[in-house]
Amino acid sequence: MINLKQFVQAIHDAVLLANNSLMDKNIDLLDKYFDRYYADPNIPNDKNSLMPKMVILDYPIPTSENSDNQVTQTQVQVPLITLVPLSMSQIEKAVIRAQFEMDIVDDELQLNFVGKRTGGTGLFGGKKEDHQCELEITISPQEMSEGLKIIVEGYDAMLKRQIM
Repeated sequence: MINLKQFVQAIHDAVLLANNSLMDKNIDLLDKYFDRYYADPNIPNDKNSLMPKMVILDYPIPTSENSDNQVTQTQVQVPLITLVPLSMSQIEKAVIRAQFEMDIVDDELQLNFVGKRTGGTGLFGGKKEDHQCELEITISPQEMSEGLKIIVEGYDAMLKRQIM
């Protein structure tokens, strides 16, 4: 038997832990698209600054408006973060359905997850089945934070200025 409060607390803690794990994955985006570097060489182990990871692409630019299909190649510095769609996730909802018996013990509501006995010829009437429980977790896309959105838009604008 388990106390109802302890059961609810355990479920709550598990959902929070799962959501924190997703948030950590979202933060890992920074390491995927940015390099950390020492902003102040006088402070040891201070990697608090980020520089975008860049690629250089050859980009075709028309040589003049009057020429047909004549282009030159120019090199464009492109932040990786502008080339991929950014998707972040969060747990939107967690639903747990379980079968249990309830009892009050010492003024506390207790839950007992009992299995059913299957038919059989055993000494005690068969084997005990597993507990019936159903877990449904809905993970949905999370909107990009305003700060990240502004940063990506700034890099997009920088990229457009290079090719226009």
